[in-house]
Amino acid sequence: MVRQIHKVRLIDAIRQKLLESTEAEKSAVLATTDDESKAAALEAKKYEVEVNKVRGELRQLIDAHGRPEEIEKLDAFDAAWAELERVDARLLELAVANTNLKAARLLSRDGAAVLDRFTDRVAEMQRTVTDPELLRTLSRASVAALRSQALLFAHIPSADDAEMTRLEQQMKELDAEVERCLSSARENGQPSQKLLASALGAWQENQRLTVEILRLSRLNSNVISFDVSVHEKRQATKQCLAALSALAAAVDLGPYGTR
Repeated sequence: MVRQIHKVRLIDAIRQKLLESTEAEKSAVLATTDDESKAAALEAKKYEVEVNKVRGELRQLIDAHGRPEEIEKLDAFDAAWAELERVDARLLELAVANTNLKAARLLSRDGAAVLDRFTDRVAEMQRTVTDPELLRTLSRASVAALRSQALLFAHIPSADDAEMTRLEQQMKELDAEVERCLSSARENGQPSQKLLASALGAWQENQRLTVEILRLSRLNSNVISFDVSVHEKRQATKQCLAALSALAAAVDLGPYGTR
């Protein structure tokens, strides 16, 4: 009877630490900073280590003094737990990468600043020229650049590869429009060469940042980790808890198979 009580206590400890690990994992997925996600991921891993420690103690006890049904149910739990650990390893690696958050921060800070610099230079050029066609050309450059940035904001949270590809194609077309407008302005010769050079420099920096933002966005670690948490992790956790409950029921039968 004492052994059975000890087994039940160990099973309860495993269940509690498993649930605490799951809560920490969710915090890692939903964290809004690298430090928060890393801290939560470390906490989740700590609880997993504790589960394995208690599980090892339970294994020794059941192997030495357990009935065949207890060993069978513990084996089933071990298999479910191994799958949960596999899902968690992938999930936590994705969660701490934070590529979507990094892409959003890069776009909203550096990206916004450099685009503001570009549109400001274009606006200054517009105030210095008189050719109506050139004014329209410069206006198209600003509008196309702003529309391209708006599509980049839509790209970051997207979970659909086809949608991201479509957005990237639209951005390429808008970026090409900006290039054509700047080329026309250069050929016109009326704008200040200093302002034009500054606008070109800002646009080139914008393009460099866009490449990095798209790279981070395509990795999609935050989007994928959330999806894994909601689907794969949830299912694996349910199976693990069900296997643990079946083990507890087998242990609760007692040494003679009766309650």
